[in-house]
Amino acid sequence: MIKVHLKPKAAVQARHFHPWVFSQGIAQMSAEPQPGETVQILDESGQFLAYAHYSPKSKIALRLLSWDESETIDSKWYASQINQAVRLRLPDDMLAPDSAQRLIFSESDQLPGLILDAFGRYLVIQILSAGMESVREILVAHLLAHFKPDGILERSDSEVRKLEGLEPRVTWHHGKDPGQVMISENNIRLNIQFDGSQKTGFYLDQAQNRRMIARYCQDKTVLDAFCYTGGFGLHALSSQASSVQFLDNSHAALEMLKHNLALNEINPSRVAIDEGDVFQALRTYRDAARSFDVIVLDPPKFAPTRSTLKHAERAYKDINLWAMKLVNPDGILATFSCSGALSPGHFQRILHYAALDARRDVQILEQLGQSPDHPIRLAFPESRYLKGYILRVR
Repeated sequence: MIKVHLKPKAAVQARHFHPWVFSQGIAQMSAEPQPGETVQILDESGQFLAYAHYSPKSKIALRLLSWDESETIDSKWYASQINQAVRLRLPDDMLAPDSAQRLIFSESDQLPGLILDAFGRYLVIQILSAGMESVREILVAHLLAHFKPDGILERSDSEVRKLEGLEPRVTWHHGKDPGQVMISENNIRLNIQFDGSQKTGFYLDQAQNRRMIARYCQDKTVLDAFCYTGGFGLHALSSQASSVQFLDNSHAALEMLKHNLALNEINPSRVAIDEGDVFQALRTYRDAARSFDVIVLDPPKFAPTRSTLKHAERAYKDINLWAMKLVNPDGILATFSCSGALSPGHFQRILHYAALDARRDVQILEQLGQSPDHPIRLAFPESRYLKGYILRVR
């Protein structure tokens, strides 16, 4: 096995179980590994640190797999890691017909570059690193044998793959596209459509937050901005919100929202749907003197990398400023950032600046994060990517 020696600073991070080593942290290699190859990483004195996948194209050159020198990184090891991750979510290893949850969360489950979601009896896999790409057939074979699902869809079409030198791939490894799959979340029925959907089909990381925010919505007027297929707004309606204004720029997502409203037998008189740019729509609502008791902002990832952070700061401040102006006195603003490059403290400062410019006094009522099936690994603070606040805007 090829040996990769690390520089002292990178070696310290590896000893502390951080799963990434950047290319500048490599001191020397005994040979040039192939993309995705498993290598042994050592400190400068030659002491074993961990096994890792190697990626020559990515700035993250090494993704650490195991810190146990006695282990063998083979098909049995991958099967064991998958089974361990799944047992934390599904104690009986059984796929329920109408449930939905994340089963594997990449580095947090010691499987860097691998995402696995379950929607009923269908599995959706994302392969985001050169290492996991090299063992793709092993992963799929184990999932098929272990779960015997109705279908396995690979949605490896994330922009992250470009950084690994990988082409996008969307393919059915088993079964075929069912068109739609119905799931139940907090007693709310939702249709999941794999073709053309975002992420793996639905934003599972917000499951707990949708329930928590709904508690503030009884008898309230609600704006669900960046609503996608309506998760937050449907929960608000289930909690007896008086009305919900849905807003998104995706026609396909809003068409699925209409199916979800019908599926839950929602009275159309309690619903309005606008298709358009959220930034412009918030200004339009303000110009029309519209206001809401509760506003939910769940925007896409404005800062996928640190290089885009300045642009993201302006975008987050802008939408939150306008939302604060639209909230009725003592109303609620639930606002999120899923940008991993933006820290919780940085996001809170942006909200403070937005409040100053909006001339509103704002209180933090609750701090929110990703659902428990997206665990945060203490040695890997980057796994805490979803940040949210429930604010009272006075």
